[in-house]
Amino acid sequence: MKDSALKVLYLHNNQLLAGGLHAGKVIKGEEISVVPNRTLDASLSPVILGVQGGNQCLSCGTEKEPVLKLEPVNIMELYLGTKESKSFTFYRRDMGLTSSFESAAYPGWFLCTVPEADQPVRLTQIPEDAAWDAPITDFYFQQCD
Repeated sequence: MKDSALKVLYLHNNQLLAGGLHAGKVIKGEEISVVPNRTLDASLSPVILGVQGGNQCLSCGTEKEPVLKLEPVNIMELYLGTKESKSFTFYRRDMGLTSSFESAAYPGWFLCTVPEADQPVRLTQIPEDAAWDAPITDFYFQQCD
């Protein structure tokens, strides 16, 4: 998975970052596991995103304001419906070659990166008058074999 500025998503110190080079070496992107959320409207393309073979999943939390974090929950437990999964769910919107991911628990909040490299993946609300340094909410999502 890469953002539209072609920064790859990778894990560092249990945090999902977006970048390209680290200490002069090309970073291998983290493999993102994806399963549908079967309890939500399928026409909205609800997906759950996991890392480390699906052993940790992206969550928006349950606070008043969303905070993106990795939680140690198995993606298959969420898929099979044995745990509450709305805070782990994103509505995938395909727009040509890229996709955006809107939080199911916090409508209007999207997964994003920032223009600077090696910064955490986070959540943002998309302003109507986005500036040149606005968060990047479009991602290239490539299926692995």
